[in-house]
Amino acid sequence: MTTVTEINEAMVFSLRKDRSPQEVKLLQLEWAVITQLDGDKSVGQIAENLALNGKEIREIFKKLNQENLLELVERSDEDQTVPPEFFDKLNHEMTYLLGPVAGIVMNDVLDVMRKDKNNFEKKYLASLVDMLTCQIDDPIKQIDFQKSIYKAVKSYLF
Repeated sequence: MTTVTEINEAMVFSLRKDRSPQEVKLLQLEWAVITQLDGDKSVGQIAENLALNGKEIREIFKKLNQENLLELVERSDEDQTVPPEFFDKLNHEMTYLLGPVAGIVMNDVLDVMRKDKNNFEKKYLASLVDMLTCQIDDPIKQIDFQKSIYKAVKSYLF
C-alpha cells in the first residue's frame, strides 16, 4: 500500500478491500465519490463527472484517505498513454481524406477534448476517433477512415 500525502488530479484510486465505507460516517457527496472509484478513473475525471472543483475534490479525497478507504492504483505512464507515432498514422489517414487541413482539424478536436497528443490516454481513443469521423462530410469516407485506423486503435487498446 502506498501512503498518499498530496492528492492530485492525475491520481487513480480504488476502494480498499479490507475496509468498508459503511464503517465511516460519510456525507452524500463523499458517497458519490465512492461510487466513482473503479481503479480506472482519475481524481480529475471524478471531479468532472460530479461537477466538483479542484479544492472540493482534493478535500473529499483527503478525508477518504484519512479514513483509510483508498488504495492508490500504480500504473506506468506507458500503460495508459498512446505513443506519439499513433498520431502520425492518424494525421496521415486524415490528410488522405481531408487534405492539408487535417492537422488543424485534429488539433481542434484535441482542444475540444482538452487533451494533448503527447500525453493522450488510451481510454479516450474511441472518443477521438468518433469526433474525427464527424469532421468528415462524406459517409463513405467516414467508414474508410474508421477502417484504416481500426487496426492501429485495436493494437493500443488490447
